[in-house]
Amino acid sequence: MALDRNNTLSDLKDEIYYFDKHWKRIFKGNRAIYVATRNNASLQISIVNPKGKRIPIVIQKYRKGSRIVVIGLAVHAPPHKTINL
Repeated sequence: MALDRNNTLSDLKDEIYYFDKHWKRIFKGNRAIYVATRNNASLQISIVNPKGKRIPIVIQKYRKGSRIVVIGLAVHAPPHKTINL
């Protein structure tokens, strides 16, 4: 039996979330929901150091249909970049 990999990203400081082109974004209320449109859709999480340089810290791969809910203070820039201020 496979477990669903549905995640929520919220209240993470100084992090940038990069969704590759294999995600569909849906808005419901004050939440953005990203749904993987094919297998191996990737999400890269980076941090911003005090000098403003972005440092990748993790890359995750997801199966088709996986959902990620982004809530809180995140700002979404089209097409697939989310910056948490």
